[in-house]
Amino acid sequence: MAHYDPTGGVGPHVRRQVEALASTFDDLVVVTTASLTRSARSWLGDRARLIERDNEGYDFFSYRTGLQSTGGLEALAAYDEVAICNDTYVGPLRSYARVLAEMEGREADFWGFTRSERVKPHLQSFFVVFRSSALRSPAFLDFWGGMEPLSDRWTVIKRYEVGMSQRLMRAGLRPAAYFEPTAADERMARRRVRWWAAHRDRLPRSREELRRLRRWATAMPNPAIGLADRALDDGRLPMIKLDTLRYDPYGLDAGHLLDLAEARFPDAFEGVRDFLAATARFYPPRAQEALQPTPALLRPLRRTVRYRAPGR
Repeated sequence: MAHYDPTGGVGPHVRRQVEALASTFDDLVVVTTASLTRSARSWLGDRARLIERDNEGYDFFSYRTGLQSTGGLEALAAYDEVAICNDTYVGPLRSYARVLAEMEGREADFWGFTRSERVKPHLQSFFVVFRSSALRSPAFLDFWGGMEPLSDRWTVIKRYEVGMSQRLMRAGLRPAAYFEPTAADERMARRRVRWWAAHRDRLPRSREELRRLRRWATAMPNPAIGLADRALDDGRLPMIKLDTLRYDPYGLDAGHLLDLAEARFPDAFEGVRDFLAATARFYPPRAQEALQPTPALLRPLRRTVRYRAPGR
């Protein structure tokens, strides 16, 4: 598990996640890049094998550090399954034991909570499980063995998050995702992408701006954003990303989503609102993701794309 907290602590949702992991898996390694407080170090050290490292290379380098700590990458072949995850989500909203049991019958060499088609098809890297067939694969060993720390977030996403799935699939390894969108989910996700596209820039005033708007409007949705409210459906999507709550990237009223999540999963979301408020100064809005105000013509459509509870 990759961990980072700008205050040096362990957030309430992270504590619950660590305890859930520790009760499900035989061996838990937490790799942190935070400057831990004494109490945070003690709490994590009591529940996991704790590794502290410099804050470079993002989560993927923490994953690599944790995987190598078992005695080297080749030693992972002794395990039935190995999971990597980070602390960027609230969950699991279904127990890890339930999720693992439900995936047992799925034919796959590696699987994750969600699959994204953005850039290229890949499993989103906040939770991925590798089965023994993947752990023994030369492609798996080469991918992790050849990794280097990178300082640019988008480069990490393309080279490592997308690149990992692509590398393993090219080697013939089969991916799978726990969350499987329905046809209705996919229609809603595309509608929400078009809503996002309409807020990415001013109304088009040239052919180039119109082409850009069309590219955005036909972009593949990120399920962790575009379908985040499917978590409210008994945890069918078994987590909600903190960045979705922080930034509301598609402009779908993440504040309302948090209200609904607190009502549906009060225990899982206890303290999350306070954590977001306490750490907000460390996570300013991302200029490249800023949205424009909703044009008057589109305001009546907001209710059709807003995050909602199941059946609403």
